Amino acid sequence: MKIDFNRLDDLNARLTLVIERADYQAKLDENLKNYSKKVSIKGFRSGKTPKSVLTKMYGKGMLEETVSNMLNEKLFGYLESEKIEIFGSPVMATDAEPVDFNPKVPDDYTFVFDLGLKPSFDLKYNFESPLSIKKSVTDQNALDEDIQRYRRVFGAEVQVSEGAIEQNDRVSIRLNRIGEDVAQDEGTETVVDLERSQGEAKIDLIGKQVGDSLDVDLEKFMGYARALLLKNTLGLDADPDPEKPLMYKVTIESIARPQMTELSGEQLSKYVGTQVEDEASFRKMLEDREENSNQTRTNDMRKLAVRHELLKANPFDIPEEFLLNWVNAQRQQKIEPGSREAGNLFREAKWSLLLNKIAKEESLEVTEKDVQSQVTKWILENVNYRQTDIRKLMKELHANEYFMSTMKENALEEVVFGHILPQYTFDETAATAEEFEHAFHDLHHHLFDHGEHSHA
Repeated sequence: MKIDFNRLDDLNARLTLVIERADYQAKLDENLKNYSKKVSIKGFRSGKTPKSVLTKMYGKGMLEETVSNMLNEKLFGYLESEKIEIFGSPVMATDAEPVDFNPKVPDDYTFVFDLGLKPSFDLKYNFESPLSIKKSVTDQNALDEDIQRYRRVFGAEVQVSEGAIEQNDRVSIRLNRIGEDVAQDEGTETVVDLERSQGEAKIDLIGKQVGDSLDVDLEKFMGYARALLLKNTLGLDADPDPEKPLMYKVTIESIARPQMTELSGEQLSKYVGTQVEDEASFRKMLEDREENSNQTRTNDMRKLAVRHELLKANPFDIPEEFLLNWVNAQRQQKIEPGSREAGNLFREAKWSLLLNKIAKEESLEVTEKDVQSQVTKWILENVNYRQTDIRKLMKELHANEYFMSTMKENALEEVVFGHILPQYTFDETAATAEEFEHAFHDLHHHLFDHGEHSHA
C-alpha cells in the first residue's frame, strides 16, 4: 500500500492511496471462501463451488467490496494516525481516473481524494473584557395592566344604572333600522364588548348613558363584515338593500362594567386552577413567572454576546469550495455558490469548529443524557402530545441521522456554554421589553444574517 499526502495550501490537500494486489488478495480469497459456504449453486455441493465459478458470478462485487473496505480502513487510519483534522469526509477527486474492478485482471487500485483541512489557530476567549448587553427586567407598568386585564376577565360584572359608558364596558344595545316604524319594530338586541370592539363603537359609545340613542352606519359601528352582520347580528337571510349602508338607530339598554376592585382568592383560584390566597399572592406569582422568563431571555442574550465575541476574537478561514462540493455531493437540490444558504453553511461550519475546539481544549464531554435532553426539549417545543404517538415519534427521530446530528450539535453548544459563560463578565443595562427585543433582534440578525428586516 502506498499513501501520498500533498498539502495544496493551509486549507486544502490531496491524498493519493494505492491499494496493491498484495494488500487485498488474501482477504479477497478468504471472503470468496466464506461466501461459498452461504450460497447454494445448482450442480455443486454446499461449500464446494469452485473458486473460478464464484469469481465469474460474484467476483466483481466481492472485489469491489473487499478493496473498498480496506480503502476506508487505511484512509481513515492514516488520517487518525497522522492527526490530520478535516471537514466532513474525503471527497473523490473529480479529475481522478475511474477505477475498474475487473476480477479477471486483478490489479493495483489508485484512489485520489480531496481534503478540506481545519485551520490551525490558538484559541482566544477574551475573558478579561466585560461584554455589554441589555438585561430584561420586569415592567411593573405592564404588570399593572395585566392585573387590570385579569380583573376584567376573572372578576364579576357590575351593572351600571347611573353614569356614563367607560372604556372596557360591555354594552347591551337595541338595533332598529332607520326608515322603518320604530314604534312597531321591537328591533334586535346584541352586546358590544368595548375591550374587543374593532369598530367605531369603542369611540361613539363612550360617555353615553342608559336610554341614549344614536344613528350609525352599522358596518362602521360594529367593525364586522356586512355578511356577518346580516346573518349573525341581525338574523337576516337576505340583504335588504345591498347598494345602501346599513343605517340603524342604536339605543343603550344596559351597561355592564368589569370588576375593577381587587380579585378575591376564590375568584382567582377558580380560574387559575390552583389555590391562590389573594390578588397580592397572584401578583407575586406573575412577578416570579416573569422573572424566570427574564432570566432565560437575558441568558440567551449572554450566549449571543459570547458567540459574537468568540467569532470576533478568533478570525479564521475555512475551505469553502471543498465544503460546498462535499455538501452538494449529498444533496439533490444543490446549494449555489454565493447564495445565502451557502453563507449559512460556512457560518455554521465555523461555529461548529469553534465549539469542538473549545470542547477538546477544555476536556468537555457530551453525554448521551445531554443529547436526550435536547431531543426532549425539541419534542416539548414542537409536538402536540394529544395528537402524537410519542413512542413511534421517538423511534423515528432516533433513526434520523440528520436530526440526531443536530441534537448532538445543540448538546455540544449547551455543554460549552455551561463551561465558559461563568468565566465571562457582563456589563448589563436594564431595558424595557421593547428595548430588549430590539437589542436581541439586532445581535441575532448580525450573527445569523437573516436579510432585510425591520422592527416595525
